[in-house]
Amino acid sequence: MTTALTFDQYLANNGVVPADTLSNARLLQREQFTPLPALLVRMGALSEEVLYQQMSLYGSMPLLTDDELHAAQAAFNPTLTQWGLLPIWCQSNGLILWQTEGDNVTYCASKEAVSANVQEVLRLKMPAGSQLAHGLVRPSSFDAFYAALERREPKMAMTGDVMHLRELAEEGPIIELVNTMLSQAVTRRASDIHVEPGEYEFAVRLRVDGVMQELSHMPLDKFDATVCRIKILSQLDIAERRLPQDGRMTARVNSEVFDVRVSVLPGAMGESVVMRLLRQDRKPYHLADLGMMPDHAELFNRWIKMPNGIVLVTGPTGSGKTTTLYTALDIGNDGLNKIITVEDPVEYRLKDITQIQVNADIGFTFAAALRSILRHDPDVILIGEIRDQETAAIAVQSALTGHLVFSTLHTNSAAGAVTRLVDMGIEPFLLGSSLKGVMAQRLVRCLCEHCAEPAVITQETQQLLLNGVKKWSDELVPEPRLRRPVGCRNCNQTGFSGRVAIYELFEVDATLQHQILTHASEAEMLKHLRNNNIRSLRDDGMLKVWQGITTVEEVLSLAGS
Repeated sequence: MTTALTFDQYLANNGVVPADTLSNARLLQREQFTPLPALLVRMGALSEEVLYQQMSLYGSMPLLTDDELHAAQAAFNPTLTQWGLLPIWCQSNGLILWQTEGDNVTYCASKEAVSANVQEVLRLKMPAGSQLAHGLVRPSSFDAFYAALERREPKMAMTGDVMHLRELAEEGPIIELVNTMLSQAVTRRASDIHVEPGEYEFAVRLRVDGVMQELSHMPLDKFDATVCRIKILSQLDIAERRLPQDGRMTARVNSEVFDVRVSVLPGAMGESVVMRLLRQDRKPYHLADLGMMPDHAELFNRWIKMPNGIVLVTGPTGSGKTTTLYTALDIGNDGLNKIITVEDPVEYRLKDITQIQVNADIGFTFAAALRSILRHDPDVILIGEIRDQETAAIAVQSALTGHLVFSTLHTNSAAGAVTRLVDMGIEPFLLGSSLKGVMAQRLVRCLCEHCAEPAVITQETQQLLLNGVKKWSDELVPEPRLRRPVGCRNCNQTGFSGRVAIYELFEVDATLQHQILTHASEAEMLKHLRNNNIRSLRDDGMLKVWQGITTVEEVLSLAGS
């Protein structure tokens, strides 16, 4: 397409990149001699995905998918033979050529606009009667195409030359690769980035809404430099490859600032890297934002306002326990109380709250931190996790001496928290007096609001729903709104976008206190809770299915059948 606008003017006119950012990029371009689109990605002004979408619109060229390129692999070499070209020439000039059987159109995929010199070569080499159709390909897809095509043996970039490895990590392509990885993760709302080495290539996968999604495959000869770049940014030892390492860095991606927690773990094929993305500008949540129904929110608010006692949140890793407790602190932080947290690690910075990071390597454990902060006159204490008997004992003593204590515990059910603490060695009479409320939670995926459609359900599913909601639906959800996932561009064809929590909450009443004192089993406590109409995780999930927020399958996969 012929246009009077240059590509950077096109970006500015369409509001894709602010004008001041483009001005800064042009100044840097004069110093670094880097193409402007690549420089914008490196600066974090836009993601590679958005860049190539805009390039596709600007040049009226299709943006080719990995599946289309994979289908082209078999036709690549025969097409080059027909044209009289070498694969190395195509690769060095950023081209992929192929022609489908029985078609006189040759498809030319390129990472950027094809230069005049390359266009002239293609014109001279083009077989008689052929036509040329141009398309765009992302750099990551381009590299994966040639890596898969060659299937070369593993070739580690460096074995012992740390200085040379550092030099590779500081080169433009590796910097751009890592920046693009972060940018695409943010664009897709990923919570974690996984960099995993294989035999012939390395994979980059994302965890989106709790589910792993494949992002790209890269040539193995870039792996060491990529890991080295991540280690440099997170201040880790680039020479150490035999021991696990943990670090963190701050990254600005698409105009947002993130804390990135980095974990490096040595494996059989090389070091595996996981990066967890945490937004610095976390906005305060309300209980309704988390998915709490009105009756649960009322009960939880009552716990937040208690003068003393222990409130426990239980669930597996990644079930949103920390977010729930941070929300409790946001609600209770009225300026009248001194709030101190002890965490490992501190995930988000909270305003007007003293947050302490434990460090077990130097002996600064949860128990050691708790002993010290009790001398700092706190009203409310948040313990990141109760892991041992000493921490549990100090938490109980703190609650009995007039402090409100929030904490988490890894158990499969809310009632299991009681038996777990007793098993840790806490005296039942102390636990019964100090424990005020227990909550269990899980995270279920929400249906995409752009593509979800009304669901037709089976009689068996309908009965399952009615069993879960009949006690509460009239009060909480008057009309059913059952929906099913479909898939669209907004949800990356998954049918789901975002997550919401399902909860089970109960207060420790006189009956439960007696059961704790008499060492009642978890099953006996559960029987008491169900007799008192305490809503289970599954029933709370079924209410959200009834509302059209999620699906039966999602709830059953996390809360049991």
